[in-house]
Amino acid sequence: MKILNLINQILVKQVSFDKQPHKLKNVLVVSNTGLGDTILSSPAIKTLRKSFPDIKITFMINEMMYPLYKEFDYVDDFILYRTGILNQLKIVHEIRQKEIDTIFLFHSNGPEDVFFSMLSGATNILKVTDNLNHPFKKIFLNQPNRKHQHIIETKIDLVRLYAPKIVDSTMEIGYVPKIEKRGEQNQKIIGLQVGTQDLYKIWPIEKFIRLAQELDKEGNVQFVLLGATPLEKRYTDRFMKEVKSRNSIINVCCKTSITELADTIKNLDLLITNDTGALHLAIALKVPTISLFGPTDHKVYGPYQDIERHTVIQKDGFFVNNKPKKQRGQEGIDLIEVKEVVDAYRQFEKKRHND
Repeated sequence: MKILNLINQILVKQVSFDKQPHKLKNVLVVSNTGLGDTILSSPAIKTLRKSFPDIKITFMINEMMYPLYKEFDYVDDFILYRTGILNQLKIVHEIRQKEIDTIFLFHSNGPEDVFFSMLSGATNILKVTDNLNHPFKKIFLNQPNRKHQHIIETKIDLVRLYAPKIVDSTMEIGYVPKIEKRGEQNQKIIGLQVGTQDLYKIWPIEKFIRLAQELDKEGNVQFVLLGATPLEKRYTDRFMKEVKSRNSIINVCCKTSITELADTIKNLDLLITNDTGALHLAIALKVPTISLFGPTDHKVYGPYQDIERHTVIQKDGFFVNNKPKKQRGQEGIDLIEVKEVVDAYRQFEKKRHND
């Protein structure tokens, strides 16, 4: 990290980029981080393809997310992203071989993204950032976007510099999930995503446990526990010990591949989730959700398509954002009460029966 930062500081003094948008020909779209950010970038990629059908689009994607997009109809080629300085040099070589002229950094972490972009040979570089003081902003064609709009629109704004004819704001993956046959037709299968990467976004596990105990009284319910990190595994293990359900609880935390996660979510009747990647995957798969927001804004990061299918519970927990991320606690998300989620579930059930 430090080495790349030093190299970037040297390169930025020597490399110059045109501030006028050039004609698109060989384009690199970059969304090489986590699950949610990758899915949230798909509308901008679809907009590029539909508006400019003759260009070649290469997708730089985290190798862990690649199986979800291997059959994505809107791109022509892939660069699989791995961290490490040697891998960055390999990426630079791949980009230059493809003669990339424009790079869209829809979601990427520095300093790696600046490094491979400056050495890519591309004429234009565009990046989603709200940092007005970004140390390398001189290499980006676009200006930082600080409007309070959905992140999907912010990503599409990069494409709007090229006047797209067709704007598609719907999320999509390339993988087609497997649909399983139901054992009990009347049983409701509810997924619980009990964690996220950031502690301050996590609704306390004590409340998830109480929620499950309340929902178990509502009828024939089966819970499926989702997650992929050691912290989430600790949460789900505790859940399994404390929730005495009349029906089975399936714990798939840390037990699924990325495509198996898609299979699992597609077979749910409902996902109750924090603000995390599973939420966006469920939305893309058209699975109903109840999502919990406190310190983050659902108008920026929440459901943006098929709104009637999704319920958002938003609290004014933004006060925790006054601290650095690693110092933020759960006070903001903890403002959501168990009763509110139970009521949202009952509304979901009422609407489902009416439909």
